[in-house]
Formats: sequence, C-alpha cells, structure tokens
Amino acid sequence: MIQFHLHRMFYKMMTLWQHLKQKKTAPSPPVVSPAAIWHCLNHYAYSDAIFLAERLCAEFDSDESIFLLATCYYRSGKPSQAYTILSGKKIVSEKCKFLLARCCVDLHKLSEAETVLTGNVGDLISSSSCSSFIETIISDYGDSSPFALQLISHIWWRSERSHLAAEACRKALYLNPFLWQSFQDLCDRGVKPDPEPTKIFKVDNLDNFNKCLGSNSHVNSTPLSTYNLSYESVNTFNSSTPAQKMVNMSVPSSNSSISSGIQPFTPDMNNAKAIFVRPIGRKVKVINENAYSPLTPSFGVFPLENSDNLSVCSSQSMVLVPSATLNETNDQKFISKRSSKPVFSQSGNTSNINNLGTQQITMPSSPMSHVVRRSSRIITNNCSVKENTKSPNKKFASPKSATRKIKSGLIPKKSVFADITERHPKERGVVEVETLTLAQQALNLQKKTTEGLLSLLRDIGIAYLQLSKFNCKKAIQLFQSLPPRQYKTGFVLSMIGKAYCEQSDYLQSIKYFSEVKEHEPYRDTLMELYSTSLWHQQKEVALSALAQDMTALDRNSSSTWCVVGNCFSLQKEHQTAIKYFQRAIQVNPDFPYAYALLGNEYLVTEELEKAITCFQKAVKLDPRHYKSWYGIGAIYQKQERYELAEMHYKRALRINHSSALIMCHIAVVQNSMDKPDQALHTLHIALTLEPKHPMCKYQRAQIYSKLGKLPEALYELEELKEIVPKESLVYFLTGKVHKKLGNIHLALMNFNRATDLDPKGASNQIKEAIDPTNNQSPLDDSDDKTFDPKAAGSWS
Repeated sequence: MIQFHLHRMFYKMMTLWQHLKQKKTAPSPPVVSPAAIWHCLNHYAYSDAIFLAERLCAEFDSDESIFLLATCYYRSGKPSQAYTILSGKKIVSEKCKFLLARCCVDLHKLSEAETVLTGNVGDLISSSSCSSFIETIISDYGDSSPFALQLISHIWWRSERSHLAAEACRKALYLNPFLWQSFQDLCDRGVKPDPEPTKIFKVDNLDNFNKCLGSNSHVNSTPLSTYNLSYESVNTFNSSTPAQKMVNMSVPSSNSSISSGIQPFTPDMNNAKAIFVRPIGRKVKVINENAYSPLTPSFGVFPLENSDNLSVCSSQSMVLVPSATLNETNDQKFISKRSSKPVFSQSGNTSNINNLGTQQITMPSSPMSHVVRRSSRIITNNCSVKENTKSPNKKFASPKSATRKIKSGLIPKKSVFADITERHPKERGVVEVETLTLAQQALNLQKKTTEGLLSLLRDIGIAYLQLSKFNCKKAIQLFQSLPPRQYKTGFVLSMIGKAYCEQSDYLQSIKYFSEVKEHEPYRDTLMELYSTSLWHQQKEVALSALAQDMTALDRNSSSTWCVVGNCFSLQKEHQTAIKYFQRAIQVNPDFPYAYALLGNEYLVTEELEKAITCFQKAVKLDPRHYKSWYGIGAIYQKQERYELAEMHYKRALRINHSSALIMCHIAVVQNSMDKPDQALHTLHIALTLEPKHPMCKYQRAQIYSKLGKLPEALYELEELKEIVPKESLVYFLTGKVHKKLGNIHLALMNFNRATDLDPKGASNQIKEAIDPTNNQSPLDDSDDKTFDPKAAGSWS
C-alpha cells in the first residue's frame, strides 16, 4: 500500500514538473481557431479537420493542439495514427492520457493502456489499494472519471483481475448511472451488481449531474483557453443537455465581461411562455409552451413535436426572453439592431456595436399578439421605439440610433448587459429574482427528465440481470412489460429472441429476431444467434437471405461472418464454414461465440484437437460462455473420457442452471458410466424444467428400454411421436422395444416408418434391426450411446 502511494506521488511530481516546464514560454495567438476544427468534426469533414489541426500544431505545440489532432484521427477511424501522435509526445493533460489509453485498447495494447491510466503503478494495485486508486482516478480525471474507470475495468476484465474490474465498474456506475456497458459487464461476468438495479439507476441529488450529463463549468488550463477558443466554450449548445442548451443560449462564456451581478435566464417549460429571438436579422419566431410534448412516463424526455421549431433553436447565439401574461397594448419592445456577429457573443466582443439598428425585426401576427414584459426588455438594447400610426401596414417604425456614441473600432470596457443594468438599477433585483426562479425550475425539470430515463434503465436493468442469470422465462416477462415504444425496439426484441434461443425454443427466437430486422434492418448485434436458430430449424432459404443482407450491411462485422458460416454449415459445406468462422475471428479476436462456432465445425469434421483449442480460447475470453464448456465436454464424451466429459458438462450447468439440453447430456454420460439411476434422476429434473424437451424424453425412453422397463419406454416414445412426428430415430427405438416385447408386426411397422423418414439409410441401425441375418443383434443397445444430437436436427 505504501509502495503504491510512493509510486503515485513520484509520478505526479514528474507530471507537474513537465507541466511547469511547458508553461515557461508565453503562447502566441493560434493562427487556426480550434472552433473551426470542431465545426468540421461536427459535420464529419474529417480530412478538413485533420488539415486544420495539423496547421494548428505547426504553430502551437501544446497538449491542447495535440489532443485536437489526435481526436481528428481517432474520430475518422484511424486509432493507429492517433496513438502514434500521442505516444510520441510528453503529454500532461488527463484528456490526452485518456484518449491514448482508448487508442491502446482499440489496438489491443492492454498493458500500455493500463500504464497510461494508472501511471506505472498498475501492477501494485491490489484489493486493499483499489479503493485508494479509484479515488485518485476520480480526482485526476474529474467529470471524465466514470469513463476512465469504465476503460480500466475493461482492461482488468481482460487480464483476469475480476475483483478489481468489478469494483471499478461499480464506482463508474455510482458516478454515472447512464453507463449501461458497465452494468452489462457486471451481469455478463456473473458478478452481482451491488447495489441492486433499483438503487444503481437513481440520482438522489444533483451532485453527480456534472459527471452524468457533462458540465461546461470547467475551463481548460491549457494555453488555448487564454483565447477563449476551446470547444467547451464555443460549442456549448451542441454538447449540453436539453435543459442546459436553453440556458446556454443566453449565457455568454465565463471569460466575457458580463457583470457578475447578472444571472443567466432559464426558461420555465411548465408555466411560462418563451420567445426565442434570433439576433441575426431574421424574423423573431414565437414558440409557446405547446411546442413541447409532455414528459412521457417511460422515458422522461421532452422532444420537439414540431420540426419547424428546431430551426429556431439551431443558432449558436440566441437570446432567450421569458414572457409573462400577454396583452395587446402598444408597448412593443424588441431587439433593435444587429451586427455581423451577435451582440452577446461567447467572446464578449462588442466592437461592432455601433452598427446596431440597421434592420428592423418584425413579430408574426397571431391570435396571441403580445408585448414583452419590462423585466425582459433589460436584456435588449436601450433604444426607444415609437409606434408608427401613420402607416397601417407597418406596425413598428425604424428605431432611433443609440444616444450613447461609441467610437468605431474600440471595445467598451463593460458589456452591454452591465451597461443596461447600470441604467436600470431598480429593475436589476427583479431580473435576479426571476432568473433564480427560472433557473431552479429548469434544474427541477432536468432532474425529472433524468429520473424518467433512470426509471426506464431500472426496468431494463432488472430484466437484463435475470437474462444474465439465465432465468429466461422471468426475463421475457420483464422485457414484455416495458412500455410499447421501448418494447418495439431492436434491443428489447433481440433480448427476448436471445432468451428463447437459450431455452432452445428456436421458433419463437426466429419470430422475435425477424421483428428486429423489420424494425431495425441496420442492427447486427446478436444476429449470430438469429442464424443459429435458423440453423436448428433447417431454414436454409431464410438463413441464406440473412447472410446476404448482413454481407451487404457490414463486411467488417464479426456477426456477419458468423451468419455466413452458419449458412454454409447448414449446407454441409463444413470447410467453407470453417473459413468464414476464421474470418469472423480475424475481424474481432475477442468474440467468444465465433470461437465456439468454429469449434463445433471442427468437432463435426473430427478435428478434435483444433476443436478443443477453439473452445478453450472462448472460455478464456469469457469464463461464463457455457456453450464452450459444453463443447469441451462433447469432445471428451466422443473420446469416451466420461469423467472429464461429466465435469465439463457440470461446469456449463453451473452457469446455465436451467438448460435441459446440458442435463440431458450429463444423463447420457452417466448412463455410459453404468449409472442409470443417476441418469434417470438427472432427466427427471430436466423434464421438470421443460416437460416436452424431445432429447430428454428420448434418452429416458432409451434408459427404460435398457433397464427392461418396456411399458415406461413405450409411454415415453408415444408422447415423443406427438412432439416430433417425423423423427426416424423415435420410430426406430419404438420398433426395438416392440421386438423385445415380441410384437413383431408392430416392430416391422415402426422400422418401415423409420426407413420412410430416412430413405438414404443414414442410420445403419435401421437396416441392421430389420435384417435378422446381420451379425449384430437388434436387441443390442450398445451403439445407441453414440447418438449425435446434431443428427436430431429440429429437436436437438
């Protein structure tokens, strides 16, 4: 513990020394505005952003410019270039370190990513020092700390330090309950979320809002912030939450010369009407409270129902004017003059204020024509406007020029806000009171909106937790109880399809996955499970169509090549399927399901060593991937190493405790080890979970036949014929039981039915049972233990 703190202290001292060394020379103004670079990034013009960022780095070498250039490369899909840029410099700022670590993770340089985040003390972190390290991350990274913790937890999961990773995930969720991936990681790894989802997705107060929703309160300490050109100050409208956007529209930057006595206006969305004024010469557009849809209980957001209103809010600089009770008096006041830049700009530059008053702004006529309250006129220019009674067509006359003259080219020491406030000292108190009230109402609205979203996350989180525990029936009920708008989404429908696939109910799984493709044809998540369900149901045409759609959608997705591999596997082209499963692994080496599918193909082609290697890689990536543990057990069962097979089957069953299929194979192995009583007990438990599971009923009938309990065997087989009426092996076993009972006529009838269902004679046992001259007696059940579940096709 002491060694950990000493290493951390030494690392911080070195970082501070580099920072002080970098600040020795005073910076010169940049030739390229970072705002222009961010503007290109926001419009996906990555090549232009990179070009401008390179010009900025050439003139201004700092952490800020390096971060901007690396961000341009990273967002354009080039993490290698971003990594080279950041790793070649002695970076100081935490955001540069975070981006470098993100690049390292994408490039599978996990050890280096951990070194960047932990400061060369990653190997010293233990369970006792984990909490202290997490607090250090929170202190260093500020509002970005939840994302830094999420990133370090990913590294720790991969390096098999589950206890540390779980602690980092829990803390990240505590700081920011919107980080769904952290909650999903805990569930997928079998770690119980602590506390429960009902307490995780909850904000008791507003203390964590900065880490949850972002904050514009922090100002960069890098030299570029001196010129008020940082992205946070220039692009606050695009980066804020809905309620913050409306506040930011009327709030200049913290570096402007606005008097500290004036508080920003904040709209009341519930009780007050608001006028959004665009001070760029366009007509003023009025938006009343009906422009906003009510809060939906399921989600808690307030989208704009009318798309026309979006254009009013799209300007970077706006003035938000709250209005009170409206009347039709002639006391009309408005923003009188404009310039090439908005008056209340982020930078506080009012050099063009003498150009105000060149154009008149008109108000649209409506049944609710009105005036703006006197308190709201404080934020406008102090220009008087008289009503023009001579002309009936013009409601307003041109405003007079401002009485206070300002020399051209000079910047006043005080802002227009401060100047107006000094002229109206009596009304300043009214503004402050109204501003505080409106700000409190906006915060309350923001909290209600957040609570609505968190309520939805709680419901989804509870359902997902049940699915991760393989309580599939309960999970399906919870997902289906979600509000209709959320239920009819690709994520929820795919979760239900996954739950049915885990239950081996492939028809229902296909139904829900097909709805996913109908609602969201762009979704590729879990499409590999959709293809597996189609494979089990032998739906070759549908699987081929899905493979074509996925290939056209995204050839760089591992799910795409898993679908294609399953398509060729269904067509018995196993070597081609192996090639495509290998391609899926090449696209994403961290995809355990691709390894499991490849292992299954190797198992079919009798390449057992390659198969067991694939399954082992899958369980190394995901220790809870029960299908890979099941695959290893199948290999040992094929090698007649029944003890090892039973051990791996039980390992899979501990993960998915409700799988009747795994229990069935445990029973087969127990029967092979001459433990028929244990096998029957296992099958009884499996059939309690799934009373109509065909594999379990077939194996129980086979054990009854072996023990001489022929009536019980016939009862199971007759029920099985109703479940799978076209399965040849069922009729074959029925014929063998009737032959034991001496019912030769019924035995031949069932053998003939089995032959009709399997005309190619895929099962030699049928011919051997019918031909009495065959060396092997049809009463011998020893070869039944080689039953391959894949041969059962639709009922495996």
